[in-house]
Amino acid sequence: MNNNRTIEAKAGEVVQIIGADNKVAIRGNVSKLIIEGKGNMVTGNDIAAITIEGSDNMVNIGSVETVQIEGIKNHVHYKSTKNKSGQVKVSTQGADNMVMKVK
Repeated sequence: MNNNRTIEAKAGEVVQIIGADNKVAIRGNVSKLIIEGKGNMVTGNDIAAITIEGSDNMVNIGSVETVQIEGIKNHVHYKSTKNKSGQVKVSTQGADNMVMKVK
């Protein structure tokens, strides 16, 4: 809870964040990011898959392929995807969740 941390990730690694009000910067590309909790803020480069369970979590990343959200008011902002369709595969359950491409 209330941690500020930078994680040096290795390719293919899974990063899991559990708790509330953590601020995490991920350096390196990871295969999966799992967030369980409330009010976490995560920044990173390329993350193949993101799973969020909770509320008020914010993720700002460079690239993502799949996002799964369960909860309320969770936001994922990304710059690109490696999916051939040009669209991120999104599954959401809950209210006021958003997955949005930014410039």
